[in-house]
Amino acid sequence: MTDWLAGTWIATSVLMALVLVVREPVRRLFGPAAAYGLWCIPALRLMMPPLTTTIERAVPAAQPLPLLLPQSAQPSIMPAADWNLERFGGWENLAVSAWLIGASAMLLCGFIAYHRQRRQVLRDSIELNRVGDIRIVRSTAVGGPVAFGILDRVIALPVDFKDRYDAQERILALDHELAHHRSGDLVANQLAYALLCLQWFNPLAWISHSAFRFDQEAACDARVLAKASFENRSIYARAIAKAASGRALLFAGALDRPRTLHRRLTAMLTRPNWGRRLAGRALIALTAAAALPLTASRATEFVDVPAARAAAASNDEVGAGLPIPDLKGVTLGRNDVAFFADDTVLIDQRRMRLEQLSAAERSRLRTVILKSQREQVRERAELPHRLAEAKREADRARSGELRREYLRDREDLRRDLAEVDSRTTELRAAGEDPERVKAELSEGLREAEATDVDKEVREAIEDGDPTKIVAELNAEEQQMARMLTRLDQLDRR
Repeated sequence: MTDWLAGTWIATSVLMALVLVVREPVRRLFGPAAAYGLWCIPALRLMMPPLTTTIERAVPAAQPLPLLLPQSAQPSIMPAADWNLERFGGWENLAVSAWLIGASAMLLCGFIAYHRQRRQVLRDSIELNRVGDIRIVRSTAVGGPVAFGILDRVIALPVDFKDRYDAQERILALDHELAHHRSGDLVANQLAYALLCLQWFNPLAWISHSAFRFDQEAACDARVLAKASFENRSIYARAIAKAASGRALLFAGALDRPRTLHRRLTAMLTRPNWGRRLAGRALIALTAAAALPLTASRATEFVDVPAARAAAASNDEVGAGLPIPDLKGVTLGRNDVAFFADDTVLIDQRRMRLEQLSAAERSRLRTVILKSQREQVRERAELPHRLAEAKREADRARSGELRREYLRDREDLRRDLAEVDSRTTELRAAGEDPERVKAELSEGLREAEATDVDKEVREAIEDGDPTKIVAELNAEEQQMARMLTRLDQLDRR
C-alpha cells in the first residue's frame, strides 16, 4: 500500500506543478474555463487505482526448504528504538497511520468549521426571495455576496447590499452566485477540500488548492460575462471591487477575494472565441488521456496455477534468471521474503543473488532479518518444549502408533465413503450435498492411500533427533550472520 501511496503522491505533485506552470498561458489562449478544467487531471490521478498486471505462478509443492527468513538468537543487533518501533508495525505502518490521522483530523475540522460558519450566517438571516430551490437571504455575518450549500442551497447578501450596489451591479452579483450553484462549483469545492486533506502534508497541494479556487472564480466570471453586454463588463468589474472586502465560508463561492482582485480583473479581459474554447476542452481531454496512464501506479497480481503447468515455462523467464523452487506448500505474498541454502533470495517473486539486490531491496532484507532475529529469541526459549514434542512424535513412530493412526484414518475414510449413499436423506436435511461430500471423501482417501507411511514414520524418527534440531538452528544462525556480513560489505561499496 505504501508503494502505491508514494507513487500516487509523487505523480499527483508532478501534475499539480505542471498545471501551475501552464494555467496562465492556457487561460490567455483558451479562456478561464480551460484553466479551471486543467485541475481535473491531478484530481483524477489522485483517485486513480493502480493498473494491475496479472502473472501466473506455480502452486508450491512440498520441498524441504527453509520458509521465509530463518531467525537468529542475536537480539543485540537490533537497537532498542527499532525494537519498540516494530511493535507498531514498523516505519511504514506508522507513516500511514500519521497520514490517515492528519487527513481525518483536517477533514473533520474543515466540516465543523463550515457548519459553524453556516450557522452564523443563517442565525439572524432574513429570507428575501427564492430562485428555484435556491434561497436568497440577508445576513449581518457576510461582507459580500456568498453562495453555499449543496442540498440546502443559499445565497447570502450583506445587509447593505442595496445601498452599496446599484441595480445592474446587484443583478450581475446575483448572476455570479447563481452561476456557482448551477455549474456545480460548490460540489467541486468540497471534493477539492477532501483531496487536499489527503495531501495535507504537501505544500504544493495547498498552493494548488488556492490556484484552483482562483481559477474557479475566473471561470465563473467568464460564464457571467458571456451572457452580458460589453457595457456590463465595467459594471461587473465595479461589483467585484465593491465585494472584495469580506470573508467567505470554507466551501463557498464568493465575489469577495481581495488578494486576487487585480488578477481577476485582468482575466476578465480575456475573451476567446468559440473555436478557442472548444480547442481548450479538447486540450484538457487529450492531456488527461495521455497523463493518467503515463503516471499511473503499477501493481502485479499473481494467480496460482497447477505446478505441472508452471513447470513447462522456462526458468530463464523468472526473476533474475534463477529458478524459483516450491516452498513447502506455502504461497508467498508479494511482500514476503525467503532465502535458500546457497544465499540466494526470493523477493518480489524474483530469485536473486545478494549482489543483484538494489539498495532498497538490501535494506528491506536487512529489516526482515533483524525482525526474524528477535523472533529467534522466543524460539530458543521454547526449544526445550519443541525437543520434548519432537521426542514424543519419534516415540510414537518407533512404537508403531503413528503407523496404526495412518491405517486407522484410511479405514475411517473408506467406511464414511461407503455410508454416503445410505445417508443421502440425512445429509440433505443438514444442508449438505451428498455428491460433494462423496467427492471430498474420495479425494481424501486417494491422498491417504498415496501417502508413503514408511517414509512418514522414518521422517518422524529423524525429525525427533535433538542433535539434528539443534544443528539446523545453529546452521540458520550461521547463515543469518553470513548474509548480514555480506550485506554490510555490499552497502560499503
